[in-house]
Amino acid sequence: MNAAAQWMTIVSMMMCGLAMGLVFDVYRVASHRFTVARWLLPALDVVYWAAATLGVFRILLASNEGEVRMYVFLGLGIGITGYFGIFSSWVVKLSSKFFDFLKALFRFLWKLFNTLVLVPFLWIVRLIAKIIDIFFIVTAALLLWTGKLLFKPFVAMGIRIWPKLLPVRRKFEPMVRAYGRMRERARQIRDIFKKKP
Repeated sequence: MNAAAQWMTIVSMMMCGLAMGLVFDVYRVASHRFTVARWLLPALDVVYWAAATLGVFRILLASNEGEVRMYVFLGLGIGITGYFGIFSSWVVKLSSKFFDFLKALFRFLWKLFNTLVLVPFLWIVRLIAKIIDIFFIVTAALLLWTGKLLFKPFVAMGIRIWPKLLPVRRKFEPMVRAYGRMRERARQIRDIFKKKP
C-alpha cells in the first residue's frame, strides 16, 4: 500500500472518530431528554458500539481493503480526541436545543390534535349517547303507556271477577294451609339433620 492510500485511510479513520463522537453525544443527550429506562441503557450502548464497529470496518474495507494497521487506530484516536476536545460541547448544546424543540413541537401537535380531533369526537360520541338514552326513555314510556291502555279493560274485569271467586278461594284455603304446614315440617326436619354432627 502506497503512502497516499495510507494517508487516505488515516483521514477516513479520523472522520469515523468524529462521527462516532457526534453520534455518541446525540445519543447521550437523547437518552437524558427522553428519560430512557436505566435497564435499557446497556442494551442501547451495545447497539451503539456494534453499529460503530460495523461502520468503521465498512469504511476500512472501502479505503484499504480491510487491512488493520496501527495508523487505523491512530486515526480513530485523533478523530475521537479532536471531536471531544473541540466540538463536543457545541454538539451537546445544539442537540439539547434540537430535542427541546422536538418535545415542544410534539406537545403543540398533541394539543392541536386534542383540540381539533379528539375533543370534538368525544363530544359527538357523548351527544349520540345522550340521544340514544333519550330515545330509549321515550320508547319505554310509550310502551308503558300503551301497556296501561291495553291492560286497563282486563284490570277492570279482574276487579269485578275477584269478589265472585270468593267461594272458590275459600274451598282452596284448607289445601293452601296444609301445603304451608307440610313445608314448615319439612324445614324443621332439614334443620334437625343439619344440626347433627
